[in-house]
Amino acid sequence: MNSLQRKLVLLPVLACMVTAPVSMAVTFNAPTMGQVNEAMQAEDYSAVEKMCSEIVAEDSSNSQAWFLLGYALHAQGEIDRAVMAHITATAFPDTAPLAYYNLGCAQALKGNPDQAFKALEKAVELGVKNQQQYQGDSDLVSLRKDARWSELLDSMRPNLTATSTATAAAESDAQKKGDESKTHASGATPAGLHFWVGEWDCYSAKSGKLAGHNTLKFRVKKQVIHERWKSVGDEYSGESWNFFDPIAKAWRQNWLGNGGDVTQFIADTKSDADGVMFVGKAFNPKNGDSYTHHKMHVRPVGDGWVRQTGAASKDDGATWTVEYDLIYVPKGEKFDLESLGI
Repeated sequence: MNSLQRKLVLLPVLACMVTAPVSMAVTFNAPTMGQVNEAMQAEDYSAVEKMCSEIVAEDSSNSQAWFLLGYALHAQGEIDRAVMAHITATAFPDTAPLAYYNLGCAQALKGNPDQAFKALEKAVELGVKNQQQYQGDSDLVSLRKDARWSELLDSMRPNLTATSTATAAAESDAQKKGDESKTHASGATPAGLHFWVGEWDCYSAKSGKLAGHNTLKFRVKKQVIHERWKSVGDEYSGESWNFFDPIAKAWRQNWLGNGGDVTQFIADTKSDADGVMFVGKAFNPKNGDSYTHHKMHVRPVGDGWVRQTGAASKDDGATWTVEYDLIYVPKGEKFDLESLGI
């Protein structure tokens, strides 16, 4: 169904109430989110459902797993079970906006317009206001003849307080020009991380040697960015999901490495640095519940290149150690440090 591309935006959601029974005498280790992401890329929704069910059985607070479980159920037409999962996802702040949107879509498919509009109105309230998304979503076809449909769309339009339409338009144009005059967007804007999307060869900014390859692609109509990293010379790889949080008004990233390491970032919207300055905490299963503070600065440099610098602190931010400093060059393009001027 073509609406599925949109549902991923609605982040982690859904708890399946009817999962495969597990014997109390059997213990198991849940799959990793990295494995779930691989199944998602392959559009193997049955596998995603199975793995996410196992993950939430062990950790009911994993919002990403709940969301992807709901995504998988919805994709397979299991709408009744998807509704329960979407409802569960609305309890998580990071997934609530899109979870309400998905819930509205599911209720519309079930022929429950009252519940559908309640959920969609909540989604709009939390910042899901792309009219084209609503109008183009086949899940919502049954609602379009309802009088509440036009009211819902009207609620997404900005409230113009200018004295006239002409004045409002002039102010809008001035704002756009002001935004365009900025060298780079920030982590506080919905398009602030879009410059990072592409297929990249990544070189060390210190030695100039190839360090790895990274691919970042838009998902869900540019509201989500999916990253896949592979290092050169070792077995380390990982993936991340990046999305603009309409409540915090900042970009977020959830990184998952193949060693089980997890880093949760949010953009520092008070930073005046070019590009996006992420701050967060890194967790490694080898270290139990402890974590280290991390910073990650991603910004455009040169002509169509990107620089990414990561640093860690083991003393709560008193001192920082740079762990990597990379120059991103479009795949196959020639690179040398002299051409960048560093």
